[in-house]
Amino acid sequence: MPKHRVGTTRRGLLLAGTVAALGLAHLAAALPAAARPGGGRGPDQGHGRPFGPYGSPGDRRDDRTLYVDPRGRGDHTTVQAAVDATTGGGPGWTLVLAAARYRETVRIPADRTGLTLLGATGDPREVVIVHDNAAGTPRPDGNGTYGTSGSATTTVRADGFTACDVTFANDWLRADHPGVTGTQAVAIKVQGDRSAFHRCRFLGHQDTLYADSRGYDLIARQYYRHCCIEGDVDFVFGRATAVFDACEFRTVARDAEVTPLGFVFAPSTARHNPRGFLAHRCRVTSSAPDGAYKLARPWVPTSAPDSWPMLTVRNTWIGPGIDAAVPYANMRNAHPWQRQRFAEYADFGPGAEITDPAERPQLDDAAAAELTVAGHLGDWTPQDAFRPQGRRTPPAGPLRIFIAGDSTASVYEAARAPRAGWGQALPVFTAPDVRVVDRALSGASSRSFADAGLLDAILRDIAPGDLLLISFGHNDQKLYDPARGVEPYDGYQAYLRTYLDGARQRGAHPVLVTSVERRRFREDGTAYSSLGDYPAAMAALAREENVPLIDLNAASIELWQKLGPETTKEYFLWLAPGEHPNYPDGIGDDTHFQAHGAIEVARLLGSLLEDARVLPHGSLTGLSRPVPDDALDWPAEPPVLT
Repeated sequence: MPKHRVGTTRRGLLLAGTVAALGLAHLAAALPAAARPGGGRGPDQGHGRPFGPYGSPGDRRDDRTLYVDPRGRGDHTTVQAAVDATTGGGPGWTLVLAAARYRETVRIPADRTGLTLLGATGDPREVVIVHDNAAGTPRPDGNGTYGTSGSATTTVRADGFTACDVTFANDWLRADHPGVTGTQAVAIKVQGDRSAFHRCRFLGHQDTLYADSRGYDLIARQYYRHCCIEGDVDFVFGRATAVFDACEFRTVARDAEVTPLGFVFAPSTARHNPRGFLAHRCRVTSSAPDGAYKLARPWVPTSAPDSWPMLTVRNTWIGPGIDAAVPYANMRNAHPWQRQRFAEYADFGPGAEITDPAERPQLDDAAAAELTVAGHLGDWTPQDAFRPQGRRTPPAGPLRIFIAGDSTASVYEAARAPRAGWGQALPVFTAPDVRVVDRALSGASSRSFADAGLLDAILRDIAPGDLLLISFGHNDQKLYDPARGVEPYDGYQAYLRTYLDGARQRGAHPVLVTSVERRRFREDGTAYSSLGDYPAAMAALAREENVPLIDLNAASIELWQKLGPETTKEYFLWLAPGEHPNYPDGIGDDTHFQAHGAIEVARLLGSLLEDARVLPHGSLTGLSRPVPDDALDWPAEPPVLT
């Protein structure tokens, strides 16, 4: 296989996420930068210790903490050996896993109550538990095949289980086993009550995540927060009361001539259970063609014919990979989806468009008020108490500042100089070990940027410790344009939440930046805001979500007021005829900047970032020095954003 194709298969993706953790430097060097974790940054650089902030065998957190490292630096070299060792001292053992690819099956029995798995690096791409059994894989003892449940790489039967920053995967591939008909290959089967997963990944194809209970009459509450679940056919299935909070469901491309290519959900909720699957504030993304997948189909097992599958998808961005017109289908015609408990509420995105209400049942406000995260979990409130308090995830290598925004921030090519965005100018003020990754797009709103897949492109590249500056508003207020316009306290905030959740899921740090103001003056020379309620809506969201807010809008109005109507023309793209060869007829643009203005807005933004202390000390430099216009770089071609 050519080197550039490493990372295009399930095993390649897993390999790309763990080569550095395993010390395979020669293999990491052979991978393209995009396939290396964090763009080629090593996982131990941010910690210096194999178990990160969680101690070590010589500095144990407590007598019920064990350390796992296949290179022998812990108490055990396999996860299963550590699980087997947690037999005394009562419940509540913690296993800290060093960065590695653990190729094994793991079984956590019901008597291991309160067991916790922690990925030591804080990056689930670097701590991977993986195996490759499928339902049709023959058992080594010759006693038949594994079956769906037996195929699971990890099985959790214990109550009170928690996992943070770990990948659970099954890398069995259909292409490697063309004669096998039992293609279900479970990454993890979870049966315990009060099971919680934070910032975990679940990778597979068919039947990736089996969210179940230990018996039909038992209710198992499960909570998944900032997780990523990937697969193709029924890859989230089972009878658990499972809450997916700010998670991503990613449908993958398949080399198969079937329609549809697959289904995200296949719940099999017990009839007596009033709560099934709940997807809340999630994202449904895809690497497959538009409309190739269905959102769900009901699973009524022959062993439990009384099942009444329940799925609620609410406040969720659904991408174009889902068939918006007909998002549901039957697994068996004897159990049509229309007779199940399938409903949506306030979903948005290309795959959420309602063309026929009969095909997409919607909750009313009263019903939605009952089907909440708290309502599903009852008297249990999951706590992510395992990341040390106040700990900010450090970047594993040089800090990267990603920018999602519009034309006021974007990079312009040489043919459009001296037009420039503040993101194009920000590198003038960054330290040598800080990289600005400007993905801003001219004409974009928070809606159109996400719906076009540009947020997905950022989230494919962003890594723990990186910053994501989010700045939209200019085009969001164009309500006459259905592809871009969103109301400030409705769609605008909903879309912004997808940026926040996507960044947090990957351990990155989102920062909301109100839009820089246009050149707007009243007759008396007073600068004013032209952005309506959008800056205030962003500020309200920042408070609600406890996210840093940079009020560039207010600061820029203050700057324009100080400069006045005439001097601000030197900042905005105002050029006289013949002044610049790219604009022979001149131009008077009150929204976009020329080089001088882009530099000064970047300087202003840098000062605000420093004041807010959202960057590590020393990330910015030279904010008080003069900067000539030719310090900017205009590339020959527009940047590629996907």
